[in-house]
Amino acid sequence: MGRREGKEKISVNREKSCTCQPKAHENCECRNGHTHFAGYVQRQEVHYHGHGHSGEEALEGALLVKFAPLAGVILVVLGFVLKEAGFNWYRWAFAAAMLVAGIPVGWSGFRALLRFGQADINLLTTIAALGAFVLGEWAEAALVLTLFGIGEYLEERASERSRRSIQALLELVPDRARRKAGDGWVEVPAQDLMPGDVVLVLPGESIPADGEVSAGDSAVNEASITGESLPVDKRPGDKVFAGTINGDGALEITVLRPADHTVVSKIASLVEEYSSQKAPSQRIVDAFARYWTPAMLLTALVVSVLPPLLLEMPWKPWVYRGLTLLIVSCPCALVVSTPATVISAIARAASRGVLIKGGTYLETLGAVKAVAFDKTGTLTTGKVGVSDVVPAEGFTPTDVLAMAASVESRSEHPLAHAVTEESQRAGIRYVPGEEFAAVRGRGARAKVDGRIVYVGNERFFLEEVGVRAPEELQAKAYGFKAGGKTAVFVGDESGIAGLIAFSDSVRPDAREALRSLEQKGVRSVVMLTGDDEATASSVAREAGVKHFRSGLLPEDKVSALKELRSGYGKVAMVGDGVNDAPSLAAADVGIAMGSRGADVSLEASDVVLMKDDLTHIPWVVGLARRARTLIIQNIVFSVGIKLASMVLVFLGLLPLWVAVLADSGTAVLVTLNGLRVLRYQD
Repeated sequence: MGRREGKEKISVNREKSCTCQPKAHENCECRNGHTHFAGYVQRQEVHYHGHGHSGEEALEGALLVKFAPLAGVILVVLGFVLKEAGFNWYRWAFAAAMLVAGIPVGWSGFRALLRFGQADINLLTTIAALGAFVLGEWAEAALVLTLFGIGEYLEERASERSRRSIQALLELVPDRARRKAGDGWVEVPAQDLMPGDVVLVLPGESIPADGEVSAGDSAVNEASITGESLPVDKRPGDKVFAGTINGDGALEITVLRPADHTVVSKIASLVEEYSSQKAPSQRIVDAFARYWTPAMLLTALVVSVLPPLLLEMPWKPWVYRGLTLLIVSCPCALVVSTPATVISAIARAASRGVLIKGGTYLETLGAVKAVAFDKTGTLTTGKVGVSDVVPAEGFTPTDVLAMAASVESRSEHPLAHAVTEESQRAGIRYVPGEEFAAVRGRGARAKVDGRIVYVGNERFFLEEVGVRAPEELQAKAYGFKAGGKTAVFVGDESGIAGLIAFSDSVRPDAREALRSLEQKGVRSVVMLTGDDEATASSVAREAGVKHFRSGLLPEDKVSALKELRSGYGKVAMVGDGVNDAPSLAAADVGIAMGSRGADVSLEASDVVLMKDDLTHIPWVVGLARRARTLIIQNIVFSVGIKLASMVLVFLGLLPLWVAVLADSGTAVLVTLNGLRVLRYQD
């Protein structure tokens, strides 16, 4: 499947190389590692202390991350034991600890300096350790490098949790599939399946590809895609997804998409792509770090040199303070305070069947104060059906349906589908119209048997056709609308032929979802619809919506969102249809109902619900609020520790090894704190 512009295409390729750009590694941002996805295949490239490796170098880096700190600990302990025992060569144990623990740190630091011109925490730690060694503090130099390595290892282990939650998606997809070949079945690699192939899935097996059931009857567990734990019944004609688990019946499935276009591979690649997009707070921190580190390097030099030169103070204490300041000044704990939380939150949302397209939208969603909902297909099920057909004098219900079906057979609107389905069910023959044209929010027209036939609301007929509906039909239409139904007129330039009413039930979870949104701190929930006031009022009453605006064209919905923003601040819009695309794009956060939503709405949205469950909206708002709180906690904690450490450095009260422990320990703590969002329930 393709990625957004500027990204390399993701395909099923087990030899996929790292697609990171050098900028992505600035300011230690990738020090927690980075996960890459290639279709079904997940390949993790080890990033040690800020920069990635591949092949044998990646394996070597992984071994160093794991074993160098352990070897350093053993040698440091040995050094102290020898020192206490009175052996003069205890220094060689400390020197060996420096060498073992320091090689990967120093190599990564100097490599970053040469490649990207950056002085990262690895380089600063190496300089500080070498300085301590020159000053004769061999034990402290060994402790600095060993403690730093331990901190990096613990941080790497902690961050693996968020990567594993994404990797689990891809591991559900089987490597092999039974493809139909003549009268039998042959086992082939799942990545070789192409559209049109028929595969056999036995009870209890994972489905190898997105497709449509062609034979068989079973229940499928779709939790990996939608977050819904209850199995869904599948019969011929129903869609199924790769990575979902077949129940107790065998299914023959016709493949609809190649391996690199499946929903599960798309989820994994989108989560990877969107996790790399920086949140606003992260961009601010990164900009700060670019200027902070060089400034602190200069400050450390001044602290080390000026007091001895100008005030004739002893060199050793002030050089020691300068080296300690190098460690304290690195903003790595601050830099990792946001991405650890963002990646974890996006991964947690994906596991629930919700795609968040980046940290920007996660943070914005956490600040939303107003939510606007479209009506049809969002607050309602979208499964519209014809409930009533009322003909005008001189026409029959069959005439009215046939005229409407001729026009609507060219349309993709839910009401159009309802008309054609009802006509087919009733066995009514109709001729598909020509020169079809839709007027957004009002109706449609087409040429049928040489005349123009119109289907639309009363306003459409008055303004576009110049025809007024008979009073009895107007009264009927008003009655339908008062009962929550949608009514449209059918006719031509000679007059109205009849009236068709449609019913669409409110989603059973709508009232609960809206109430939960208010409990999450959303101050205003509004329904925006193109339907008339009577229909909108009926749906709003049943769904529990306190405020609604009716009779809106797509551009009117955009204006309504601007008004909400001026009154409440950040606004989210929930929709599913093509007409919702402008509103989804105009909102601060656009939320699309994914399983039924049009492609253009999914592209315009910032959050996608893979299952049309409205209760997922307050859940993801709560998740975003929780993530936002953790980000603020991490930033405040990181800055607080940094300031306290710097004060202690200038007072001469902070040993070098404690500075390393404070820096690495803070990075580990903020990472672990951010990972708490992975456990978010409600």
